[in-house]
Amino acid sequence: MSNVYNINEVAKIFNITTNKIRYYEKKGLIEPLRDIDNEYRKFNDEDIIKLQSILLYRSIGLSIKHIKDILNNSSNNNYLNHFNNQYEIVNSEIHKLTDIRKSIGKILDNIYEADDCSIDNNILHIIKHADELNKIRDNWKDKWDFDNWATSYDNDVLEDRGALKIYKNYNLILDNVYKLTIDSEINNPYILEIGVGTGNLVSKFLNNDFAIVGIDQSRKMLNVAKQKYPQLKVRLGEFLKIPYNDKCFDIIVSTYAFHHLNSMEKSIAIGEMIRVLKDNGKIIIGDLMFESKEDEERILKGLSMEQIEEINDEYYSHIDFLQDEFKKFNKILKYTRVDNFNYIIEMK
Repeated sequence: MSNVYNINEVAKIFNITTNKIRYYEKKGLIEPLRDIDNEYRKFNDEDIIKLQSILLYRSIGLSIKHIKDILNNSSNNNYLNHFNNQYEIVNSEIHKLTDIRKSIGKILDNIYEADDCSIDNNILHIIKHADELNKIRDNWKDKWDFDNWATSYDNDVLEDRGALKIYKNYNLILDNVYKLTIDSEINNPYILEIGVGTGNLVSKFLNNDFAIVGIDQSRKMLNVAKQKYPQLKVRLGEFLKIPYNDKCFDIIVSTYAFHHLNSMEKSIAIGEMIRVLKDNGKIIIGDLMFESKEDEERILKGLSMEQIEEINDEYYSHIDFLQDEFKKFNKILKYTRVDNFNYIIEMK
């Protein structure tokens, strides 16, 4: 027989106010029965369980609207939608607050070390830098529509219909990135793939029992990868907001993803990768690049307008620029040319 509780007893169970319970009732999250004689609320065990769920969902920041939708639809797809949304929100907020904390720390150092009080400009400069950094992180857009590309991506790579034929060595690049990773001196590495896409690279690691997690900004790409490789651990994430703590991974790999970042974004992404990489870790990237601006100009002279337009739709890296960026972290960058547009770079 089900237990029955009045509103005061329920409030005591959860250490909340009766007004909060009435608020959830008003919003349609709970619907306790009413006593026929006095209209007092009567809560049964099912109401108690539902209210506990509501309070727990609220504790991780879910809105009333989203909680109501979860309670009305408990399908896996609905759960994935809501919790992926919340994961993105929390991840973005963590990065924003981390940048703010760094800025305030720099401001405090300036104040402590200043000889006088004329440090206003330095303070504003530090705050402005953090603000600009967060705007760059938040303003990255997927102008290539990877969600709609997810189901046809594998076939499109095989057909390689573009004017540049950038995928002619696709499998070779994936194989070489894999070989460079397993040739590492790191035993039992924990690996992160950024831009996991449909899982073509990550499959090589899974087939050989490596510990690897794949992140991608496209939910549809993650869905395809998960369908192909159910054992794969995936998360929503991107180069600019890697959703992991400092020094988590031994090796970071990526193919055909880094060229979706402009130069400023690449600088931030390099800092992010270094942040989540363990000491003496490695980064291996196979992607579209030029050795330098001069190399790009030389190659463009021999291309058709259609080919040049295809290049201009992306952000091909310049290796000399990447070398300078990694040098800021006392890291050395090696590179191997695969064809006119594809390189493999290795940082260690």
